[in-house]
Amino acid sequence: MKTGLSDQQPASRPLAADLGDQAIEWLVMLQSGDATMRDRAAFADWCAQSPGHARAAAEARSLFAAVGQTGTARQWKETPDIQDEIGSFRSPVSGTAPIRRQPARRLAVWSRPGRIAIAGAMICALMLVIFGGLEATGPIARWTSDYSTAIGQQRVVMLADGSVAHMNTASAFSVDFSGPRREIRLEAGEVIFDVAKDADHPFVVSANGGAARAVGTVYGVRLEDGGANVTVREGIVEVSSGDRDPVRITVGQQVRYDTDDGLKKITDADLAAYGSWQRGKLIFNQRTLSDVMAELQRYQPGRIVVARDALRGLKVTGVFEIADLDAVFASIEQTTSARVTRLPLLTIIY
Repeated sequence: MKTGLSDQQPASRPLAADLGDQAIEWLVMLQSGDATMRDRAAFADWCAQSPGHARAAAEARSLFAAVGQTGTARQWKETPDIQDEIGSFRSPVSGTAPIRRQPARRLAVWSRPGRIAIAGAMICALMLVIFGGLEATGPIARWTSDYSTAIGQQRVVMLADGSVAHMNTASAFSVDFSGPRREIRLEAGEVIFDVAKDADHPFVVSANGGAARAVGTVYGVRLEDGGANVTVREGIVEVSSGDRDPVRITVGQQVRYDTDDGLKKITDADLAAYGSWQRGKLIFNQRTLSDVMAELQRYQPGRIVVARDALRGLKVTGVFEIADLDAVFASIEQTTSARVTRLPLLTIIY
């Protein structure tokens, strides 16, 4: 029978010496969704061991209260027996010898600066969830565009001119073929276009203040912060942005532009990895953990936060199934010193 407590702690996750670290680990465990009544009783005993334990628990509670409004956090706050335990933060039992118990699962060993940084990252992530919307497309793009995909969804669209649009996760675009040009307005996400040849009607994808023009080719456009990235699989594409002269890119090349600085330098694209999502896979070759998490962010709701600077630059190489992104997080825990905590709408790597 699962109790939520173990007689021995795993050697790889020793008990944190600092009471503040222990208190935070307790609260993370209690909010995980797996906590039992025995776990909660053990936490109450831990809080009652001394005034120092009570102060540490109160400090941890204030950090979590700032993060506050995920579904699990609300449930935790509203659970009566947890509130009873919180009451013991202020009034630890005196004159008794409480049973010493340890947290059911060791989730981290944090220094005081580390947990403050993590709390700050959690707060920033929560603000992004609240103000940025839960889907990368946002409600306006979803409602106003001709075609869209939800988070984690891919879609193939046959356009009226015979071109084919391969839509990645959380993407949206609109079409206007009424004029001399075949106009596409990319409003969110990423789309790879297999363009039907028509020399009299150029195919133009507009996005974030720039445009990519072709007659018959295969190329992708991906919105990025303040700009877009254009990658060519077949043919030649002319890319323009701002007042600078357009540039032409061909097979295996890509160029980025942004609204402030215009066109960037043309670079080589990794065509072996590019568009791997069309095959249900994500391929990473010596990509930083920060970049990998930014990519995974596009395929699941909520936010992913890498809370330690030392982890962000770690290099990741591997092939992962989009349908099993949990394997990515499992691999991180197995191959690095990082730990992963999953909460509703928030994943923290620390």
